[in-house]
Amino acid sequence: MEKTGMKIDQTSSDGGTTSTGNDARYCFLDKNQFLYWVCSLIPTEHHENIKVIHTNLSVCLRIYNNDREMNTERLDILCKDTYEYIVIRFPWANISPTLHKLLAHSSELIRTCNNSHGLKVFSEEAVEVSNKLVRRYREHLARKMSLSLNTRDIFIRLMCNSDPVLNVYRKFTKASKKTHSSEPPDQEILFSQLTC
Repeated sequence: MEKTGMKIDQTSSDGGTTSTGNDARYCFLDKNQFLYWVCSLIPTEHHENIKVIHTNLSVCLRIYNNDREMNTERLDILCKDTYEYIVIRFPWANISPTLHKLLAHSSELIRTCNNSHGLKVFSEEAVEVSNKLVRRYREHLARKMSLSLNTRDIFIRLMCNSDPVLNVYRKFTKASKKTHSSEPPDQEILFSQLTC
């Protein structure tokens, strides 16, 4: 918390953890600050290995969350090389199922399911935001006389949120964003080689 300013992997009040997708994006975008923090926690002999893994994972995630056409053969090579790099240099590390899916199957998924385009269109971020809204509407803004009335009120509220005419009149506040450094050159080169 002192070094990153983020609560990482702590139990939260809603039953999950405090690690979020936004925290992960921040860690992969702001390379220097994140690597400084990680390198302060591990032995010196692993610093270069962590930098290589960080760069490769950052590029893989950017490719995965993109909608441009990809060079899937090169992506497959990058993912498999990264997977081997982690297994060889850190044999004691447990590879999570999510990381396994990203490194072992993402290029195949991009090639076969999305015509060699990134998988941004399949992102679940909007659905996750809707879950938060549904919970808020159900608790505070919907009738609780019956399930059908409750569901109807929630549905009407969600429809109002997506109405383009109403959105014109809605006041938007500017959320404070964390500032990120520009993309590191090594990541930009790898990313440009993988996109068509």
